[in-house]
Amino acid sequence: MKNFKEEFFKILVLVESKKPFAFARFSDGEVSVLKNKHLVLAEDYFIQEDVYGKNAVRAPIPYMEEERKEFDPEKHSFYHEKLVEAFTFRKQNYFKGIPGTNEWGREAFDYCIDLYGEEDHDHLSFSNAMINGNYSLFMDMMVPLFKYRDIILVCNENAALDNLPFDVKKDFRIGSNCMINNYDLIEEIKEYVRSNNIKNHLFLFSAATLSNFLIYELYKEFDQNQYIDIGSSLSPLLGLQGWRGTRVYLRCYWGGEQNPIINQEDSWG
Repeated sequence: MKNFKEEFFKILVLVESKKPFAFARFSDGEVSVLKNKHLVLAEDYFIQEDVYGKNAVRAPIPYMEEERKEFDPEKHSFYHEKLVEAFTFRKQNYFKGIPGTNEWGREAFDYCIDLYGEEDHDHLSFSNAMINGNYSLFMDMMVPLFKYRDIILVCNENAALDNLPFDVKKDFRIGSNCMINNYDLIEEIKEYVRSNNIKNHLFLFSAATLSNFLIYELYKEFDQNQYIDIGSSLSPLLGLQGWRGTRVYLRCYWGGEQNPIINQEDSWG
C-alpha cells in the first residue's frame, strides 16, 4: 500500500540527493494509448476510448492548441508499442506514476498493474504525486530546489521562461500532438546529451505523452541525470493558457477557484 504524501517525499528526497533517477507519468491519456484505444482532444470535442463528448462537459473553455492531441490505433500503432515498451521497462530508480483508484476508477489502476506485472511495484507511484493535494508541496518544497541545478527543459513552443523561479540552461520546444509530431526530438536531445557529455543535470518535461518516450529513451542510455515529468504543473509560470480549461488544481492554486481537488489525495489498490 502506498501513501500519496509519502510518494511525493520520495521524489523530493531523490531530487535533493542529486542521485540519478527518472519519474514518468502515465495518466488517463497515456492509459488510453497503452490500451490502444482512440484518443482525441480537439478544439470543441473529445474522444477517449468509447466516450465522445463536447468539451463543455470537461472544461469551461475549448482545448487550446497546446492541449490538443490525437491517437488513432489504426494509424499510430508504433506509438502504442513504444509506450508499452516505456511502461514495462525496468531499471534502477526508473519510476512510473499511474492513476490512483479514486481518480479514473479502479479499472485504469488495475490495467496498469496487470500490464506491469506483479513484481517490482517499488518502482510504481502515483501519476498525480506532484499535483492536486500535493501541488502546494511541489511549489513550496521542490520547485525552489531547481534554482540550484543545471536545468534542461522540454516545453511548448509558446512558453515564456522569464517568470520561472530558476534558470534554464537549455530548452527544447514542442507543438501540439507532440507525441507524434515531435517524436524526432528524441534523437535531437540524445545527440545534445552525447555531444556535450551532459551529466548531473535535471531534465524537466512538460510535453504530454512525448515526455514518457523521452524519459524512457534518455534514462535507458544516459542514466547519470535526473528526469522528471512535470506535466502542466508550471504552465501558469510559463505563460501558457490551456490549463485554465483543463487543470482544476491549477485554477484553484493560481486562480482561487474553490474545488476539493486541491486537497485530493489519491488511493492505492
